[in-house]
Amino acid sequence: MNRLVAWQQSLAQSIEADPAAGSLVENGLDGAVHDRFQDGLEIYRNNSLGSRSLALESVYPVCLRLLGTECFRGLAREFVRRHPSMHPDLNRFGAGFANLLDEVLENQLEFARLPWLADLVRLEWLCHQVYYQADDEPLEIGNLDEVDASRLWPRPSRCLAWLRTPWPVHEIWQTHQDAAEPPVMQVVAGEWRLVIERRNQNAVPVVSDSGILDLLDACASGASVAEISADQRLDAESLGELMIRGWIG
Repeated sequence: MNRLVAWQQSLAQSIEADPAAGSLVENGLDGAVHDRFQDGLEIYRNNSLGSRSLALESVYPVCLRLLGTECFRGLAREFVRRHPSMHPDLNRFGAGFANLLDEVLENQLEFARLPWLADLVRLEWLCHQVYYQADDEPLEIGNLDEVDASRLWPRPSRCLAWLRTPWPVHEIWQTHQDAAEPPVMQVVAGEWRLVIERRNQNAVPVVSDSGILDLLDACASGASVAEISADQRLDAESLGELMIRGWIG
């Protein structure tokens, strides 16, 4: 690692308030210069933390609405404290927020009435990811009848994600999309299989079934058409449906 890269990393760690970092940047600073350096770091640190907290509010608007601003921002501060930003694009910040909610649901009785909250947050993150994903590359495979099935590897669209959950989080998500006060709803546990697709420049959750999600899992794992056809647990005939819908290519 060259000295410039090491210096940049040290500065970034200092801004993240890492007490073990920053020695390289601060080397040679003393007295008033050191104090001014620390004051400048504090300004950058506050801006950085504030920007990431606001990014979480943008990614998880339904969670924000359900918990209220004060509660949500408290959770956001804890998440930001634990997770430094690893990319300059804040649209990529916020993965793993659901894991913090899992921890909160397990340890804080105040959240016992919201057992579905972490999965709702997972749905919001997937919607966010799908919305910002790059478009798929054009698919050119020629005549399918002439292609060896063992050399065809279908892949899920970039603009697609899926989720298994015991909660109807898509219904909760949908009822909170409008500015109007959402109706009171009874949340009953069950089995839900959701596919999130980008449609008309919007990320939309669609109710699906286990067979479709199992196929998507197989495609995502790198299975060929021949391998999928040979697996009795998979409904290979549905591959055509997935291709027509643009879910695989």
